[in-house]
Parts: sequence; structure tokens; C-alpha cells
Amino acid sequence: MRIYQLSDCHLQVSEAEPRLNLIRALTLIEDKGDSDVLLLTGDLVCDPSIEIYAQFKAIVQAHTSIGRIFAIAGNHDDLAMMKSVFSGSRIQVKNHVHLNHDLSLCFVDSSQKPLANMSLGAGRVSRKSLRSLKQFTRKHQSIVVIHHPVVNLGAKWFTQIGIENNLDVIEAIHPQTLAILSGHAHAFFKQPIEIHGQIIPLIVSPATSYGFEHAKPNYEKNANVGIMVYDILIDIGSVRSSLPAKKYLLNESVLNLL
Repeated sequence: MRIYQLSDCHLQVSEAEPRLNLIRALTLIEDKGDSDVLLLTGDLVCDPSIEIYAQFKAIVQAHTSIGRIFAIAGNHDDLAMMKSVFSGSRIQVKNHVHLNHDLSLCFVDSSQKPLANMSLGAGRVSRKSLRSLKQFTRKHQSIVVIHHPVVNLGAKWFTQIGIENNLDVIEAIHPQTLAILSGHAHAFFKQPIEIHGQIIPLIVSPATSYGFEHAKPNYEKNANVGIMVYDILIDIGSVRSSLPAKKYLLNESVLNLL
């Protein structure tokens, strides 16, 4: 099974580059012809409106034939507006979906505004979503998909715009989880996270719009844009543990757009 991930497209009415990069990414995936699932992991647009989400939907539907497309909201998005505009299209906004009888995707909304006074761009996961995350990942071996990374990483300024209650999110994730996929950082990261004694990889996708210069102390953009590719393979050599045997392995790679 092959999954592609596009993140932080930041589509705008007045700026051409994010639009061209989104089309370039979708065309690249379509030309390969090997995708089973497409994930759109938040900050789909820069300033939410019915018009810009309709344009986003039209671009996706015109440039890919993938049938299973799933979107989540980022801090720039309006979740209710997304659901309304995408309704009836191939872009689905769901809480979870079963990829097959024993592997699922669990989508977590981190686009809620923090309760405390945090920097613009930070997010929060509601109590209801935390309960759902805990219950679902306990029952089903899952890949957790969330816009914000669940740990602070990257440049110091970027650590100020994470998830307000990220420790609650980590606590809610069951250790049988295969991986955690996110965006928001506008750069690729892979970081192991220990959750209840198990190591789970956090994989952060680059953006299609523009990159962040995490090596610099202050906010700075760069031209590094890309998408993620995930191959899910059967783990023949799973070892015994107190948890159900891992049935799958996830291998990731980055496809640069420029």
C-alpha cells in the first residue's frame, strides 16, 4: 500500500506559486500512478473562504484520479467551512477510516485555538478528540494523522506554535500505533517518541508552498518544498511483546518538488 502526503499548501487567491506547487505535486503523484491514499494534512489555504476552498477542491479533483483522499484542518483552516465545501467530493473529512481489516487512519483535529495566550499558529486538541483518539487507537492499530507535531521540534520560534496540550495527546495515543504523521513545520523531520514503553516514529512532512529555515534563530522562509511517500509493508519478522504483534512496517521517503 502506498500513501502520499501533501501538507501546508497555503493556497491563496492572489499568489500563484502555492497554486503551481500544488498542481506540480498532484501531477507528479498522478504520473506515478501508484497511490492508494492521498492525505492532505492541514493549512490547505492561507485565509479560509468558500471561494478559496472551492478552488482547492477543483484543483485536487482536476489533477488526481485517486479515490481515497482525506483532509484535516490546520491552524490556517476553518474546519466547518472545509466540511461544507468538500461535501460530495472525493476529498473526505473524517475522524477515522479503515485502510483494511487490521490497519486504520485516525485523524486528530489540532486546529482548535489554545485556551492560554499562545503565539498565533499554535493549536489545541479538544477533550472530545482526545477521548476519541484514546479509544480508537486502543481498539485499532492505527496511523495517527494530525497537523501539528505532537512534540516541540525545529527552530526555537517554531516551538512556540505547537499544540498547547501536546502531552495529553501523547498520553492518549496507544503504543500499538504504527506512526504519527503531521505537517506544520514546512520541513521534513523524523523523531522517535516513546509512548508507554514503545517507540513510535513522528514523521513531519515538508510543505508544498514554501519551507521554513529551522537552522536560523528567527522566522525565515526558504524554497525547499516537497511531499511525503509512505510504503506500508507486512512485517514478517515481528517480534513477540506484550502488545499484539506489529503486522506492518512503514517506510517513508521525501519527494522534492523543486
